[in-house]
Amino acid sequence: MMFAHRLLLLATPRQIGVLDWRPGHLHWLGEFSTSAEGIAGFRQVVLRHRHLPALVVADTVDEDYRSEILPHVQGRARDALLTRKLKQVFRNARFTGAWRQAREHTGRRDDRYLLAAMTDAEWLMPWISVLLQENAPLIGVTPLAMASQYLLPRLHVSEPHVLLACRFNNGLRLSYYQDGQLRFSRLIGSDTPTQFSGNAAEEIAKTQLYLTGQRILPREARLHVLLLDPAGRLDSAQAQLNADPAFSTRLVDMVSLARSLHIPEDFLATTPDMAMLAAVGGETPSLNLAPADLLKRHLEFQWRRGLHLAAASVAVVGIAGSVAYSLHAQALRDEARVIQTQSLRADQQHRAIVSRFPALATRPDQLGQTLTLATRLNAAPLDIAALFVPLGQALSAHPDVVLKQVAFNDLGQGSASLRIDAHLARFDGNYRAAMARIDRFAARLASTPGVTGVERLDNPVNTAPTATLTGTTTGETSPDETRFSLSVQVRPS
Repeated sequence: MMFAHRLLLLATPRQIGVLDWRPGHLHWLGEFSTSAEGIAGFRQVVLRHRHLPALVVADTVDEDYRSEILPHVQGRARDALLTRKLKQVFRNARFTGAWRQAREHTGRRDDRYLLAAMTDAEWLMPWISVLLQENAPLIGVTPLAMASQYLLPRLHVSEPHVLLACRFNNGLRLSYYQDGQLRFSRLIGSDTPTQFSGNAAEEIAKTQLYLTGQRILPREARLHVLLLDPAGRLDSAQAQLNADPAFSTRLVDMVSLARSLHIPEDFLATTPDMAMLAAVGGETPSLNLAPADLLKRHLEFQWRRGLHLAAASVAVVGIAGSVAYSLHAQALRDEARVIQTQSLRADQQHRAIVSRFPALATRPDQLGQTLTLATRLNAAPLDIAALFVPLGQALSAHPDVVLKQVAFNDLGQGSASLRIDAHLARFDGNYRAAMARIDRFAARLASTPGVTGVERLDNPVNTAPTATLTGTTTGETSPDETRFSLSVQVRPS
């Protein structure tokens, strides 16, 4: 709620009032005239509160309202359309604004806008200059009739056509609202406090005729009039208006107004102008007349506030995450201690149970070794002599094969492998014939009963595609050049 804290300024051509507003707290800082002393006093107030955004509510007769139906566009096209239309309608007025109120339901479904301007804002510039000089963020400038719009929901007004008649600062302001949205407003000024006591009903009737003539108010519509006057000088207008069937009236006294705004009655009685400011306090008015160059400071303020809010959110999330991780880590540590305690208790129980076992003649690991050895002894022994029978038969059939070395490997399950290293007895340099003799010897081994497979490990000639061709051209040969190796898988029957 700290970000809703703001200054509300009620500016008139004669004076400006300052309200320090935040939810549930109102502090009236005083009124300041247009004299040099008043501007200096206002500057002191702004200096003390320049960290707060300021919203200016303007109450002046120099204002104009127009209702326009414009094509439905968005983005930059809408901005360009509204800028062009405002210059066309209000010419050189600096304080102008447009409010998109509704969209038509038929035809092209165009947008209905309320265009507003202050035709003479020279009286407002001294107050604006003080805000700019002291770097106070200006939220905007909105008409008093726009601020009064937020008073209607507080008063529980549900009629579709409402005319709010407010009498403040010796002036009578008549503001027309359709379905809760501002459509028209006028301020009737007076230098005599009693001028509006008798002709308030007449001014309301004239306003009703004007709205009907301009087709702002439907002819068959009944106008509901709210009479708001702290001094009670509009009471006589109620009886006159009730006599006309075109009107229905309701007198809003200070007690009900204070109750609706949640303001102490005595506080509102001393500063009745504060009622409109209290109504718009927490709102962002839809109709802002301030030009963009006056709002740069507030744009910077919003960016800075957003960054502060984001930083605070990150800090809160970080702290919450740290607390959550700390609690989770503590829970894991507690769980680890519980598991460790349970493990120690289980070890103690296990040792207690084991201590009650009868004494064993040997250790359990020795029993395992004994079982493994017994398994191996119970297995059928490999017949070594039978392994060499196929080899002997093959060598008998091929006497030209000279055996160099035999390696034996027990594969278990009654099978073994033999590695045979040999060479040919006679070699005349014909490697093709030598390879053929070796092939016949390997085929003879493979066909011998008890042999399950024959694999060549080494050949006199490397027939691999990637092998490098080597040799000699001297014509000299040696039997060692025909060395070869075979792997024979044997399973004796």
